[in-house]
Amino acid sequence: MKIKEFNTQKNMTSLHYTFEREIKGRKTLKNVTDAVQNSFMEREVDHINIDGNIITGKDSLVKLDFSNRSPLVISPGKEYFIYNEATRILTYKIESFYPVLFNLIYAVILFLILHFLVGHLIIETVIPILFFILITFVSYFQYQSVIDKVSRTLNERP
Repeated sequence: MKIKEFNTQKNMTSLHYTFEREIKGRKTLKNVTDAVQNSFMEREVDHINIDGNIITGKDSLVKLDFSNRSPLVISPGKEYFIYNEATRILTYKIESFYPVLFNLIYAVILFLILHFLVGHLIIETVIPILFFILITFVSYFQYQSVIDKVSRTLNERP
């Protein structure tokens, strides 16, 4: 399996995570589109757009959903699945600027809480930095699990 991870593209306003997975067998665009749509429906993405070999999902940036475990959901913005039938490569691209920004805001809030409760400079800076790194890695691996699940579903089908 070919894996390409953490290819970030930066320009003035965007930060993307890009993951690529090789799809085994001869999967048509319809097979991939169905698997991606199922993934979007499982994650309750609001807007799904199919344009050729590009399937785009867009959700509200912040939505309240009290039926799930966490009532406040922060969306990565747009998610792109791009399938190249010739090379059988499925690419998953996520706009990650806002999730990283919210992780930074959470770390600043933790810094302020520790500043007023503890008042020790090393503790109030090291713990929020570690917290920021941890939640950024967790969100990165959650994005990676989305493409892994879709590619596993496609590769297990005959």
